[in-house]
Amino acid sequence: MSQANHKERTVIFVKPESIQRHLIGEFIQRFERRGLKMVACKMIAPTAVQVGKHYPDDESWLVPTGEKAHKAYTDKGIDPGMGPIELAKQVRDRLIEHFADRPLIVTVWEGPNAVVIGRKTAGSTNCLLADVGSIRGDYSMESYDLADDYARPIHTLVHASGSTEEAENEIKIWLNPEDLLDYDLLDETVIYEKNWGKVRR
Repeated sequence: MSQANHKERTVIFVKPESIQRHLIGEFIQRFERRGLKMVACKMIAPTAVQVGKHYPDDESWLVPTGEKAHKAYTDKGIDPGMGPIELAKQVRDRLIEHFADRPLIVTVWEGPNAVVIGRKTAGSTNCLLADVGSIRGDYSMESYDLADDYARPIHTLVHASGSTEEAENEIKIWLNPEDLLDYDLLDETVIYEKNWGKVRR
């Protein structure tokens, strides 16, 4: 089986709130230590249009987001006062306002199971439930209640693609083809090859 069959790409954002807390290097190191290879890194100040493409105004994003948010309210015995779609649109508006015109670091990482590794390293988006050892479990005190009180999105510190398809779409939104570099890392020999490091006799 070829190397290409085992290589995935995932998009990781270092979000504006993390940049303000000087956590860029710490978070990048987390993904490096998991063994992923960075193939793109770019700091931008996104427009509202770019953010809107990332969080699209269509059912593919609105339905699951709205249902998740609605369930989070009802599980706590709270009536959100609106249906799932309306709730998702409110979340989307807050996300666009939060990201637009603030520094954002967009990175792309490559390696076996990159999407799953990226998600596990980031931790649960409900930061209070995130495992200790994950980025959100170690660096966030955020809650949905806190975010709602200030009418803003929850500060999840990083974004990690949810699937390989999502990652490839996000790459097209945020980066140009020339931003992605194709190069070798020495430790890829250990990952993708069989005969390495043996003692010569």
